[in-house]
Amino acid sequence: MKAWSVYKFGGASVKDAEALQNAVKLVRDWSKSPLVMVVSAMGKTTNALENYLQYCTFNQKAEAASELDRIKNFHEEIAKAIGVWQPALVNALDQAWKAVEGVDPNQSYGIRYDATISVGEIVSSLILQAALQKGGIEAGWLDARKLVKTNADHRRAVVDWEATEAAIQQALSAPTGIYVTQGFIASGPEGQVTTLGREGSDYTAAIFAYALSAVELTIWKDVQGVLSGDPKVFDQVELLREIPYTEAIELAFYGASVIHPKTIQPLQGRGIVLHVRSFLHPALPATRISGVEKLEPEVPCWIVKQNQAVFTVGTHDLSFLSEGHLAEVYKVFSDAGLLVNLAQHAAVSSRFCVTADRVALPKAQAELSAQYRVSVEEGLSLYTVRRPHEATRTWLAARGDLRFEQRSGSLEQVVLKEKQT
Repeated sequence: MKAWSVYKFGGASVKDAEALQNAVKLVRDWSKSPLVMVVSAMGKTTNALENYLQYCTFNQKAEAASELDRIKNFHEEIAKAIGVWQPALVNALDQAWKAVEGVDPNQSYGIRYDATISVGEIVSSLILQAALQKGGIEAGWLDARKLVKTNADHRRAVVDWEATEAAIQQALSAPTGIYVTQGFIASGPEGQVTTLGREGSDYTAAIFAYALSAVELTIWKDVQGVLSGDPKVFDQVELLREIPYTEAIELAFYGASVIHPKTIQPLQGRGIVLHVRSFLHPALPATRISGVEKLEPEVPCWIVKQNQAVFTVGTHDLSFLSEGHLAEVYKVFSDAGLLVNLAQHAAVSSRFCVTADRVALPKAQAELSAQYRVSVEEGLSLYTVRRPHEATRTWLAARGDLRFEQRSGSLEQVVLKEKQT
């Protein structure tokens, strides 16, 4: 019996007509049945849908309509350029856009977010399936909302592994064929749309690989593999050819953009090899993540998260911040949908570094200010370095003004106000 493989195509790999045609060529030249293809929203569609949702939230109707028209036109132009603008696809896309416009504005932001943003993946997968079929590749279409089961949380739903595995295995009981499905999206106990967190398509691919006991998962990126840092930010980065599961989990946890933080553990649980490979140059050496013992090569690894904000929180009477206070603060962040990337606690105040969000940030600030002394500084960057040495510290010191830092063994994290260049 043949073993399943899983491919994951990110937004950059399907961002325009040329990229879509390249994805079809990759499937033709590199894949074999049985295969599940997990695809993200095209290009920057997720960001655009977030903009649309924010316009709706602030009742900016004209701006919302304009943004949605732009998103529709973007996908229509791509479909026409690759010759798949046919009645069946036109009707399917029309239904998807109507679902966006029909989202109830009276529902909570989390419910509206998932119902709106998820449509980017649906549309992308429909166009990719049409492109594959036009290229002579028979490909079925799977609705991930019916297969990936979660709890009722929104924006960062928790997977129900038992129900998900059963649903996927039932849908793909015969190990044959090629299928297209969506990353990032799922459904809750009542069938409501949920999502797995920003950049969650990698995680979806790992979920399918786990459920199918796949032999391998390949994530196709616009870089050669996992590098020791973002080449757009850092000089002299190197390709990490072999990465142990545990090291990959650490890199992902601290924000390495190539891998979603939750991707590795399901693969490790069943010994599934993860390849990170360039969709532009697929024959080049790539990254292999598996049960190897050590990183190859062993070099400092750099991670940067920009658009950060730091909350400084203290009590009004300057008394100590207790565990109870901290639990309240973390709950406010969680309820607002803000992830704490770094925290530092002192006797009478604590600092929390979070990724800024136009809606969530003022909401959390207002709620915390009702009970605590609160200040917020935006426009910061969080740098994380694994295996730092003196040269890395010199580089960071010259990068900007330090706000706070933490060092622990082979890990160093600093929050900076970067100098203007």
